[in-house]
Amino acid sequence: MMFSNFVWPAPAEAPAVVPRRIEYQLDGVRVEVDVADVGSVPFEDCEPVRDFPTWPGKQHYSGLLYMQGVQAHVGFESLAERSFLIELDRLEGVRSVTSQPMWIRWLGTVPGNHAPDFFVRFADGSRMLVDVRPLQRIDAAARAVFDRTAVLCADFGWRYVVYSEDSPIRDANARFLMRFREPRWSVDDLAQALSGFAGTISEAAERLGGGQEGLGRCYALIWSRRLDVDLEQPLSLRTLVTWRNDA
Repeated sequence: MMFSNFVWPAPAEAPAVVPRRIEYQLDGVRVEVDVADVGSVPFEDCEPVRDFPTWPGKQHYSGLLYMQGVQAHVGFESLAERSFLIELDRLEGVRSVTSQPMWIRWLGTVPGNHAPDFFVRFADGSRMLVDVRPLQRIDAAARAVFDRTAVLCADFGWRYVVYSEDSPIRDANARFLMRFREPRWSVDDLAQALSGFAGTISEAAERLGGGQEGLGRCYALIWSRRLDVDLEQPLSLRTLVTWRNDA
């Protein structure tokens, strides 16, 4: 499962249980419910609970990314969040993605509020809550919030991911590959020509018809994860790729 190395587990010694409320916005109406009533909330249809602020000299870049898999634009408020959405778009079975889906409000002796970055609903019905934070910015305060959020997700049966990838090369490769996610690069009728394949991108492209068309089809298979490649290294025609046995 993609992102498995970013799963944030609930701590063995869970934080003290405190009353929790969840606030969300659906069809323009702001609603706050007890945590016990969250199971029926369609977070995939909710609007962001807060705006992406802007101010003179702002260093974070925010915007919208069109995700081919869900056929929708999804908001992000940092380049790290954009990188996560690009990686998520490569994953099959994503049904919907919502930005800033809720406020989690912890009450009691140690109150606090947290708005996770994304809610993801998969075709099999499973759900994933996501925070995006570069590793160097995960301090003790952030860990405490993530631990609390992990406990909440465990109670719901959701996966909780803290995406902390910070690789400029991987991000550049993924952004390059995005252009080959378009339907015109579909290779279902040719993909089996690479069954069991291990070789270079150039060699794979030749099996897929050669020329620019063959190269584009090869990149499409890398984008869709049917061909494995080390995206931590710059892509070139000599880059080694292998056919995924489960593709």
